[in-house]
Amino acid sequence: MAAEGPAYGSLVIAALLILALAFAGYWIFNYVQPGADPWSILPWFGLAAGIIFAVALAGWLSPRRRR
Repeated sequence: MAAEGPAYGSLVIAALLILALAFAGYWIFNYVQPGADPWSILPWFGLAAGIIFAVALAGWLSPRRRR
């Protein structure tokens, strides 16, 4: 599946923005909890962002099929 057009980039940006909003919300929720460490979630969200970026890069670098 080759990445086609600007819609693919918009989809990647939207996925990363949703992930950033989820991280911020979850971080704030953990910050107000007594005894919680809000930074403990950073590796999980970093891994998710890395996967989104890797899939997007693989789609962009894949050979495009010509008809």
